[in-house]
Amino acid sequence: MPSRSRPQGDLWRVLDDGPRRGTEPWRELGGVRFCHWDRWLLRLSLDEPNGLDSIAETFRQRARAPGGIDPDAEAMLAQLSDLELRLSLLRCEPRDVLDERERASQWLHAKAFRRVWHAHSFRDHTEAMQRTPRKLLEARAREGNWSAFPVSPAAHLARLRPIYQHVCVDWRGVGSVVLLLQLEADRMLAKATSTDQKLAVRRAIVGAAIEARAHVHDSGGDFAEHFRDAELAYLDHLGDYLVRPGILRDLLELATWEDYGMFHHIEVFLEWLPERAADLAIHDLARLITELRAAGLDDQVFKAQRLRRLVLTSADKVASSLDAPGGDPEARP
Repeated sequence: MPSRSRPQGDLWRVLDDGPRRGTEPWRELGGVRFCHWDRWLLRLSLDEPNGLDSIAETFRQRARAPGGIDPDAEAMLAQLSDLELRLSLLRCEPRDVLDERERASQWLHAKAFRRVWHAHSFRDHTEAMQRTPRKLLEARAREGNWSAFPVSPAAHLARLRPIYQHVCVDWRGVGSVVLLLQLEADRMLAKATSTDQKLAVRRAIVGAAIEARAHVHDSGGDFAEHFRDAELAYLDHLGDYLVRPGILRDLLELATWEDYGMFHHIEVFLEWLPERAADLAIHDLARLITELRAAGLDDQVFKAQRLRRLVLTSADKVASSLDAPGGDPEARP
């Protein structure tokens, strides 16, 4: 006789295989692997008007809702995107991955509903869930464009990181962190024997200051002043590298992802770009804005659009200089 708590018609004994983590393997089809997160999403999609797209739209709304970043929503969007890619590789629909019993099971639907919609947080992350667009694009902005540099800043940044990486400093210790960063920066600059090496050191100093800001409480503004000095020195050094492919893009992406509002001198810098550099910047920003918008990263879209307006101001100034007698479109103040 079937149990009243587990009706035979819903096949509890077949489908209820005990507690499962979302990351655990579930099924493999045609060499493509699926986990239990996939199983739950696929089952839910059968009762949605637009399938997986409806689920994704709900998470997109959560990710864009006021109140700050929702890492769980962004992680699930990454999982959905990866799931849809695997389905396309198999050329199949969600219902094709589920068997007949899973498609009919209201028990599985209820479990999936609890795990996806009622979970306080998603503690178990697949590799796809860890590769959210936010994480990937921010990582690229921090260090992903360094192949464009004649000398990579990576080794110099590695020398600066131990100063701040494992500490959390209140306002009383900010001065010490700034002093240590400046001393190490001065040592690296003194050892640099070429402008290419100095460019790498200057970029590492700026990158280290952005990273270190997450470890210090700068109520007195000392760290912001340190960053402005580092920013100005780096921008001054960029003059001979502006049209080198990737260098200006690195700066624009870094400014887009800097979350503490520390960039200051970049506004005047972009407003007075020479013509060729301004053209490159507009092209790079157009591509970046498209990527950010597709990822639903509205705050970064706003920042990148603001940078583009500054560059367009530069283009207007170049046009005005061309209209003037003897105007030089490559002239900078």
